[in-house]
Amino acid sequence: MQESIQQRMFKCISGWQQSGLTQKAWCEKNNVAYATFHYWYKRYRSGKPATGGPNDSGFVQLMVDTSPTSAWCEMVMTDGKKLVFHEALSPEFLKVLIG
Repeated sequence: MQESIQQRMFKCISGWQQSGLTQKAWCEKNNVAYATFHYWYKRYRSGKPATGGPNDSGFVQLMVDTSPTSAWCEMVMTDGKKLVFHEALSPEFLKVLIG
């Protein structure tokens, strides 16, 4: 029986968790698109099956990388559109932005 995409991606997430790498580094090493990884990681954490529908959640995912070598923020809207900042953002600005 062939493995589903969800099963394969959940195995990838488990592999990342055991690797000790950052998500971005693991994705680069394993040739997985970073946005795809986060889509499946969101599904993995919520335990919901993937529907791909634009209104399957009322929440907007916010990822902030606080490592000293990079400072960025990426918001992924429920319709799949992204808002990416390539510089440091203050917590106050983020609160206003998503508040």
